[in-house]
Amino acid sequence: MSTIPTTEVVIFDTSEEFRKDVSILRPAFDIISKVDGVQAPVYTGTQIENPATGYIFLNWDSLAHHQTLMASPSYGPLLEVLKPAFGGPSKMHHVIFNDHPIAFQQPVTEVLVITLKDPSYRAEVYDILTKMSDLTKKMLVFGPTLEDENVIILVGGWQSVEAHWETVANPEPKAAIERLFVLVTKDHLFHAALRPYEGEYRLAGTDN
Repeated sequence: MSTIPTTEVVIFDTSEEFRKDVSILRPAFDIISKVDGVQAPVYTGTQIENPATGYIFLNWDSLAHHQTLMASPSYGPLLEVLKPAFGGPSKMHHVIFNDHPIAFQQPVTEVLVITLKDPSYRAEVYDILTKMSDLTKKMLVFGPTLEDENVIILVGGWQSVEAHWETVANPEPKAAIERLFVLVTKDHLFHAALRPYEGEYRLAGTDN
């Protein structure tokens, strides 16, 4: 399989326009899709628990490719066409997951952001997350952000939000997660219904 990409993760406050129609980002994504180093599709959507939060996930060949775009003259116009979707602050991360992030292709994507309470906990936290990733056959992947190695992002693919909670209620994953949250601060744990954009929008988990 190809090299694991660098994934840009943007969590943002959505505008009312975006909540009504995520395709308002089409002009921006049409620009991005032509940039060197981008791996289509772009995945975007609103949070299931609270649509006031939105997500964009975009795979790059490397962080350097995205940095080249951000330093280019075309970046200003790109930000302008992104503006209609943003209703407030946004946060951008970059992460190289432990495997390809196939979770984006599922009907529901879990998004978990955690911070190590102490760097000395890193090995145990990675061990817990690696076992969870292996148990889900890499439907759940994780990695430290390139901006701060103590911040870890995990994405998991599920058939539904209920399926996620039912699975983690079982004794083995429940014990692992309880231990995990002793070692880390839970900054963000929500779910999104993502739609891939590759010239046109489709519903995640479908061919339509």
